[in-house]
Amino acid sequence: MRRRTILLGLGAATGTGAALGTGAFSTASADRQVNVSVADDANSFLSLIPGEENGQFTDDSGDALVIDISGDDGLGVGVDTEYTFDDIVEVTNNSQDPTFVWTTIGSAAFNDDQLTLYTNNPETPLSDANAVELGAGESVSVGLYLDTTGIESDEYAPTLTIEAADDDPNGEDPDEEPAPPTETIPSVQLDSVSSLLDANQEPLTDESIIPIQAEPPAVNSDEDGNDDAVSYPDDVDIPVVAVDGSVVGVTGPFVATDTNFFEFGNEEFLLNLYDQLLGGTGTVLHDESHGQFYTVAPNDGDDFQAFGEYAETNSYVYEVTDNIEADLSGADAVVITSPSNGFTESELTTLSGFVDGGGIVFLHDQSDFNNFDATDNLNEIATELDVDFRFNDDQVLDDQNNTGAPFVPTTANFNTEAFPELFVDRDGLGVELDLSETYEVDVTDVADGDTVDIVFENGTVDTVRIVGIDTPETGDTTERLQEYEGIDDGPALKSEGDDATNYAVNELAGETVTLSFDEGEGLRGNFGRLLGFLELPDGSVYNEQVIEAGEARVYDSGLSQHDAYWDLEQDARASGEGIWEIADQAATDERRDDPVDELFFPEPVAVSGPEEPVASEDGESLVAVDPDANVAAVGGPLIEESFEAGEGGPGIRAYGVFPFLTNVIDYVSDATGPVIVDGGHGQFAADFAVSAEDAAYYLRYLEGQAPGDEAFIDLEGVVDLASDPGPDPVDHIDSRVVSSDGDESDGTSCGGSS
Repeated sequence: MRRRTILLGLGAATGTGAALGTGAFSTASADRQVNVSVADDANSFLSLIPGEENGQFTDDSGDALVIDISGDDGLGVGVDTEYTFDDIVEVTNNSQDPTFVWTTIGSAAFNDDQLTLYTNNPETPLSDANAVELGAGESVSVGLYLDTTGIESDEYAPTLTIEAADDDPNGEDPDEEPAPPTETIPSVQLDSVSSLLDANQEPLTDESIIPIQAEPPAVNSDEDGNDDAVSYPDDVDIPVVAVDGSVVGVTGPFVATDTNFFEFGNEEFLLNLYDQLLGGTGTVLHDESHGQFYTVAPNDGDDFQAFGEYAETNSYVYEVTDNIEADLSGADAVVITSPSNGFTESELTTLSGFVDGGGIVFLHDQSDFNNFDATDNLNEIATELDVDFRFNDDQVLDDQNNTGAPFVPTTANFNTEAFPELFVDRDGLGVELDLSETYEVDVTDVADGDTVDIVFENGTVDTVRIVGIDTPETGDTTERLQEYEGIDDGPALKSEGDDATNYAVNELAGETVTLSFDEGEGLRGNFGRLLGFLELPDGSVYNEQVIEAGEARVYDSGLSQHDAYWDLEQDARASGEGIWEIADQAATDERRDDPVDELFFPEPVAVSGPEEPVASEDGESLVAVDPDANVAAVGGPLIEESFEAGEGGPGIRAYGVFPFLTNVIDYVSDATGPVIVDGGHGQFAADFAVSAEDAAYYLRYLEGQAPGDEAFIDLEGVVDLASDPGPDPVDHIDSRVVSSDGDESDGTSCGGSS
């Protein structure tokens, strides 16, 4: 590296000059004065001559180039004043090779931004971050910027050093091994979150306090219907985390135990934030004194147990408080999740004093779905603490970036420029799972007949949705009667749900079981829960046992065991076991059986065949039948239940799709027996296909078509069409319904009539 040192003798409000030596200086280090050795200019790597625009302030007639900015009165520069002198010096590269040129300052009186050399913009110093590359013989014009704000009248001798090197000082040293790239967390999961607003209850756009935003396709919605959500414009990314000084706002629980910690970096981000604000250690209190739902103790995954233990393994104390005012004095931080009960004035004052004394506050809300949020109570706290963010009474939805449902978005929209340290990858929670492996786990809690909490050998806590089955809902959760054939008594089905829970408790609670997976289902479902089989110590599989006992129905997905499980369900039905004791399919009333006047074809595609009985208004054929081949082609998923009004769709009750499809089946088939719906080719959970699980309303229609003294018409799901679809041989089925497989076809939404 080569250096040219500029020695400036400055006097605030006194006559003085600025002397720049024209030789190639070999050293430069001084606060007030510097002694330098001057080399022969002929041997200089860099030369300094007066610039064209402000060269009149320089004098190179002597042994040194002198900059004199003292003025005619000799009083020098004034105090509390900014000066700029464009093109005051020209720097030339006298070497035979390209070189990078930049400057540094050495001064006890002037800050780095008060005395600089620059090339084009006085606000952009010619520093190592903005080095200029000069080819052999090339020159650059340099200006002088001086700010005497806060400088007292005196004489000063700061030094400016022009440095030169073959390599960019802002790049990597080629002689050194490159530093390994810093790995960052891949993304975070946003389970039922709201958005943030500014202090004026308007969209928050101050990126200096926003570390995480939802991905651009996300929108926010007023899910509780209270018309109190502030909408975000389409061109503004929605903030979901804010950090304003020592107060943090997070729009969801974020680190609840049922979070998929292995795939997402929620816990790593939050612990990085703890480290930044708390310095790597401290006592964190989790408030449970205001009616909070999210506890530290296990709560079916809706808790902070796993994260609390994670924090404690990383040098923090994480414990519950049920008295904020009494306990804050001994804490370094407090976590407040959605408080159903507001804080008293005394508590708010205590909290404000805690922050003023250096305490850290983490505020967590959640979406307004079912009014589970506590937005007003949290905003009272935010107002008391005078932070620049507030919580919005809404829900963030993302149809493109999610874990299977729009209300569980994922995002990697990170503000790494302002908060780089918060996204550094570190050892987190979770277990790397392999679909083909088995794992010994302990059942720690039974939520109901099909959901349990487990702990792995390394202490990782997770939730298992027992795959292939469905048991009736319990508690306040509404059950969809359409899913349970022959059952129309809601309270009775609720009671059966309690029985299923008791059955699961007896079989699973406290047991060490073997967890395994189905390759057709994957590791996790829509809500981030593991989808698994649980093998009991005696070798039996709970998934099978609960079906045999009649406490569960088969879930019509793409499960490889589906067809065998269906046989077990049929046996349980025949013997009236469990929930099937209250089922009577033959008694289901007739419904939706009016003459067909008009049809609705969602997401239609044109079809063709020997006979084409239905066309759209513009003449495109929507149904084709070949009676000789016993085949019909229908250009739309007519019976997909998501189009039902009760499922949030537009509603298809007014259209005769059920009797029409049944008549089509009867037209092309001479057999009697159940309607078989193919689910073995990726149809389950595909928006553009139909599996038996997606056709519950049509199933109830078929039940209503059967006279009480005859065998009912049934609808069955099947994964393997070539083997044994349910208890009846494939030769005896009335019809097979095969919809699109996992490759989505194009289509345009429209309606059609017969």
